Amino acid sequence: MPTREQLLETAKRYVDAHNSRNVEAIRACCSPSSTHRGGPSSVNGPDRTRDEYVAFNADVFKMLHSYHAELTDAIVDPETRKVAMFLHAKATADAGEYENEYIITVTMTEDGKLVQDQYDFIDSHTMLQWIQKVGQFAQETWEKK
Repeated sequence: MPTREQLLETAKRYVDAHNSRNVEAIRACCSPSSTHRGGPSSVNGPDRTRDEYVAFNADVFKMLHSYHAELTDAIVDPETRKVAMFLHAKATADAGEYENEYIITVTMTEDGKLVQDQYDFIDSHTMLQWIQKVGQFAQETWEKK
């Protein structure tokens, strides 16, 4: 059974990979059969395989100038190999500033070194407002051409 420290180290490496916006580092943190899910249901996020999740992040990172998620707290359960992370994220993009809070749970592989399952729970109101802002920015930019 992996130790609490091993699980927390893997979770932090996963957050760091996102903060560096390095899709290959994200891929390296996930098992080939990993599943990535998003919630709450109001966000309507699809389940994604590892490759789909990596591709999704690659697309998101293209529109961001900066991104940083700060791990503010974590609950680690070595018995279930699960880490619940509380994060505060900030980003900048052409559409403006982004700030949101997430609770991400990751379940690790048997050795505790890779993410096997991820569930993101985000502040959906803030996320939907951001998506609307990005859409409005895109429309206004398109109309200026």
